[in-house]
Amino acid sequence: MKKELKIAIYIRVSTLDQAREGYSLEAQETTLRRWCLDRNYIIYELYADRGVSGKDIDHRPDMLRLMRDAKNRKFDVVLFWALSRFTRSVQDLYDIMTKFQKWNVSMVSYTEAFDTSTPMGRAMIGIVGVFAQLERELTSERVRAAISIRAQQGKRMCSQVTGYDLSGKDGLKVNPNEAIYIAFLFDKYIERKNFSEVAKLAREAGYTGKRGGSPEAWHIERILINPIYAGYILYKGVLYKGQHQAIITPKTFNRVQRIIKFQGKSLGRMRNRLILYVPEK
Repeated sequence: MKKELKIAIYIRVSTLDQAREGYSLEAQETTLRRWCLDRNYIIYELYADRGVSGKDIDHRPDMLRLMRDAKNRKFDVVLFWALSRFTRSVQDLYDIMTKFQKWNVSMVSYTEAFDTSTPMGRAMIGIVGVFAQLERELTSERVRAAISIRAQQGKRMCSQVTGYDLSGKDGLKVNPNEAIYIAFLFDKYIERKNFSEVAKLAREAGYTGKRGGSPEAWHIERILINPIYAGYILYKGVLYKGQHQAIITPKTFNRVQRIIKFQGKSLGRMRNRLILYVPEK
């Protein structure tokens, strides 16, 4: 006896799509229901996301509900109007196709020759996978390029740093109380030339890190080698002049770096990897 297929219908439209392309949830639903009835398929459930983008699935409640039901084998086929209605992300499409294949759920596009219940449709998984990899690589390149441009423009490259507060989307502004702590560390290191001693003095003075942590030697070292305090951004080993205000002078920063380097040599530890001097003009 031939198994009766249970069909899940998925429809989606964004406000822009409906205005630009004439798609509507009602039109999609009517057409897809008729397609199922003409083939005597059982409609298990209608899943509809209204007014949401197709760039990802994470912000689509009914898409997430559909994925949960698919995992629980509640239907055999997902029917949708077009791939662009289902997702605009090649990576998401490949991930969904892989999961559906594991769960024995097929995908059918009403307006396209896309049906993973057929051998040719299943072959599409591999083809889409190639494009998914390409999309990942292109996205990664775009992200790296955007980050590099931010650094070259001297914009903020961190989400949190002791001595500064975030300012707008791209900037940093000096936190007066934390700036006193930073200046204290640079001054005391020039005087004591020892991270542990400076950490002890900072604790005795009641200083803490941005999250309230007690100053330790490794924390002091990390602060003292960071050129952000001299007004520079470090990215991929290259220094860029930052848009933010410096807390200590480049001259003071470089003096501390020379001491760190000398102390490393005198103690038998080379710190050349950490040493970075900033322009003093």
